[in-house]
Amino acid sequence: MREIKFRGYDKFDKRWVYGYGLHQSIFIDGSSNAYVTAGIREVFIVDKESAGQYTGYKDANGKEIYEGDIIRLEGVDDREIGSTWEHIGKIVYKRGAFFVCYFDYYADGDEELICDAQVEFGTVIGNIYENKNLLEED
Repeated sequence: MREIKFRGYDKFDKRWVYGYGLHQSIFIDGSSNAYVTAGIREVFIVDKESAGQYTGYKDANGKEIYEGDIIRLEGVDDREIGSTWEHIGKIVYKRGAFFVCYFDYYADGDEELICDAQVEFGTVIGNIYENKNLLEED
């Protein structure tokens, strides 16, 4: 069974925080805050757009992969000797599972379950909160 944990970007300390709970409060005026809970007395206000859940996977460098991460997957194309491939995608949670949604020239819009994408051989190169530019085409 995978470990359930979350991360978010702390609005006040300007750093990533990690914890085991994610909550949202909606106020009477319609505004809201998101919170990551790290312990009984450790609660951080985070940017809602930055909040993401741990997938249970680590990349080739041992870095934990979270929802919202941008990952580079590379491999050898077995259809042509000496040929390689590379895909860039973001990690999303939908339909009750984690997916890699690709945003590169050859696979734009394609997606596959995270377990089928072999992310443990890929590398996290950023996240959609701090590095949106990585998803833009040249």
